[in-house]
Amino acid sequence: MVDLCRNNPNEPKIMNTLLRNITILALAAAPFATGCSDEGNEINYNIQTGDKLYLPKNDAEYDLSLGSDVRFEWSPSVAEDNGFVSYELLFDRENGDFSQPLAAMTSQLTGSQTYLSVTAKELNSVAQAAGLGIMETGKLRWTVRASKGINGSVYTESRLITVTTMNSMSPLPQTVTLMGDAVEDPTAGIPMIVSPGIDNTAATEGTFECFTKIKGSTDFTVVDDLGRYYALNNDGTITYSETPVNNRMPSEAIYWIKVDFGVMTWESNTVTSIEYYAAAWADNKMSTVREPMTYAGKGVWVLLDYENTISDNSANDTRHRFNATLGDGSKLYLGTQSSLGSEYTTDYLKVKLYTSETIGNVDWDKTYNFLSSDCGRALDCYLYLNGDNPAGTWWHEYKFK
Repeated sequence: MVDLCRNNPNEPKIMNTLLRNITILALAAAPFATGCSDEGNEINYNIQTGDKLYLPKNDAEYDLSLGSDVRFEWSPSVAEDNGFVSYELLFDRENGDFSQPLAAMTSQLTGSQTYLSVTAKELNSVAQAAGLGIMETGKLRWTVRASKGINGSVYTESRLITVTTMNSMSPLPQTVTLMGDAVEDPTAGIPMIVSPGIDNTAATEGTFECFTKIKGSTDFTVVDDLGRYYALNNDGTITYSETPVNNRMPSEAIYWIKVDFGVMTWESNTVTSIEYYAAAWADNKMSTVREPMTYAGKGVWVLLDYENTISDNSANDTRHRFNATLGDGSKLYLGTQSSLGSEYTTDYLKVKLYTSETIGNVDWDKTYNFLSSDCGRALDCYLYLNGDNPAGTWWHEYKFK
């Protein structure tokens, strides 16, 4: 077993994957009502369906671009043998009969509850499956199916809701690239990566990010794998264009840019600095080191000839991560919650992003540690906030001397 430098007693294209717990169904035409048990006794699958829908009211209207969840509620069903009943929320076109519903969503608590909150993005995907285009208004029909075992019964009541779809691309981009004289590589461009999320919360499908330097007073374009172009508007929205659109940042700086094609919005912040942060608990006190990292270009920061002496201490203990200061004064913490085994695996060296709300103990949490054999060894450290590395996402590596 390899000892670790870690011993702090105080360590605390439409409808692809957007829909949570959704199955696109081709329903069987003849459900079974009864079956046989091992003892030869019949199993009762019969259900008395509740048949009443409560929320939302019939013909309720929703603008999905507002991003609000919609809560659906219905009356409970009863199994003849008083057994467990599960529920699915069904969606179909306005004149659909649910024989081939657009989507079925399991209710809360793995189908046991008579309600379900559906996100705006999920409803938007259902609306797209129904044939609604971008920012188009139309109706969806919904009802509930109650099931016991292999038998499912659809409620007799159904209702309509009117939805206005999001300004969302369909299909969503698979790759996105920044091109033009303003970017660091005008010829090849700067590829954005699929967003890995932040604060241990996964990003929604169609979200891309990059860290890169952009020149001020010079134009760049945003283009996806299908040759579609986008304008990054000053109000934080994105507009699709069939021809190249010139975008411009207010000043030359290193930017953290995030675009969400699911709701056609974007945001950015400048990166003022990134430092290598190390902390060690030894001799009953906390020692810390902050070393500024140098931007090497294309989303890469480096720290060369770092002596790493803080890791060679009486407690044989050290932690480290990366702290970023953004242009608005906020902090971004780049670290991990994984535990190091016997080697620096690609997965262990992945970098996750945390904000002040989730970092916890700023001295100690979300940190990496060295193998004991590497404590005290000088190193060069490379931080890759791009996808050009073995992990294909935010990542870092050490090159020991």
